[in-house]
Amino acid sequence: MKTKIRSALHWLLGRHISAGLPEEERRSFQLTANTLLSLAIIVFLSWLPPVPENLVGLLRAVNIAGLLELTISWVLLRRGYMLAAQIFLCFATWIQLLTIIFTLPGQQAYMYLSVGMLLPLLVVVRKHKVVRIVLALIPFCLLIAQQTYFKILGGKALYGEEPKVFRADEVLVDVVGSQSLLLLLAYLFIRSRDEAEAKIQAEHKKSEQLLLNILPEEIAQELKEKGVSEPRLHRSATVCFTDFKGFTQIAETMSPTELVAELDRCFSYFDSVMERHNLEKLKTIGDSYMFAGGVPESNKTHAIDCVMAALEIQAFMNQMKEIKANQDLPYWELRLGIHSGNLVAGVIGEKKFAYDVWSDTVNTASRCESSGIPGRINISGATYELVKDFFDCEYRGAVPAKNKGKIEMYFVNGLLADLRRAGEERIPNEEFRRRYEGLKGM
Repeated sequence: MKTKIRSALHWLLGRHISAGLPEEERRSFQLTANTLLSLAIIVFLSWLPPVPENLVGLLRAVNIAGLLELTISWVLLRRGYMLAAQIFLCFATWIQLLTIIFTLPGQQAYMYLSVGMLLPLLVVVRKHKVVRIVLALIPFCLLIAQQTYFKILGGKALYGEEPKVFRADEVLVDVVGSQSLLLLLAYLFIRSRDEAEAKIQAEHKKSEQLLLNILPEEIAQELKEKGVSEPRLHRSATVCFTDFKGFTQIAETMSPTELVAELDRCFSYFDSVMERHNLEKLKTIGDSYMFAGGVPESNKTHAIDCVMAALEIQAFMNQMKEIKANQDLPYWELRLGIHSGNLVAGVIGEKKFAYDVWSDTVNTASRCESSGIPGRINISGATYELVKDFFDCEYRGAVPAKNKGKIEMYFVNGLLADLRRAGEERIPNEEFRRRYEGLKGM
């Protein structure tokens, strides 16, 4: 029963119609519909108090006219003529109020004029602001005219003088009705505004999070404030590339859905590693994952951070390899290449912003990856000089690299023996943390 009543009320208020409207128009529609329903209830309540016999016919005619006016406004609203419904409602209500005020003595109907001033300001949308102001000023002028006529000029109602003492029902019906309607309108407006603001805040939070998923926070803030972000030179930074061995061959044995799911599983884990080591994910290109340290904020630990992240990523891939091998499933092996040097980082272009880096450092890091061995972390001599006091590195010699000649390269085996926990090649101990914090503070 309650469900049927609720459904009928929603239909009467046109909830299904307003659902597809823009937020401001939806709020305007609902406020107008609620006002129509509230006024209809007040008209029905006005039949309850006793009325002098000589005024019964007039009051009943006014009530019927009021219901007819509300019905016309309701039909206009449901047919999509929202502004017309609001204007008709305002004018029809004023005419009815003026009829009661200047015809019947002892009425407090003028109190509804204060509601009439507020109503258009609440229900009419911003694009019709001139209409909104005019509709608010008219009842304001009518209230002044009513007070002037009765209180200053000593005017009388058409059907007699104002009584010195009013009956309770003559006063309370209009007072309670007008102020209740005023309170209801204010409540509905504030509730609608709060709902709209909550939606705006939720959407803003989503858009902010999406922006931060694409760009570093510092760069995102600069773009929001200035509209542009100047590329910046970083004198010392580290770039890392990863690439799966045999990706194409294994991908041919998987469905597109399985392939994307497997890549997502790996890259999502890599993303979590970036957060733990204060690194910046730059992009993925097919099965290649690229990240950097020392950007967008420069620091002294970028090379160490990248190698620590590479050790964690390689450990994850080795674990995945072991699990799949035990199940006789094909598995990917990973090459990682790291190089340190200067680079330019920033955002270029005007659409589809992406934070990227450019310089020979990037090319060399890519060559370190392609010159590496699956399952090993390959670093350049420049990176080795920055991390040799922290990691056990194996010298490979000068390795030929495409279009780069020979590059001094090293394999990273793990942390130095005195910087790691016993039996753990990649888990740092307190001595590591002490040296690391000392380097950060330099």
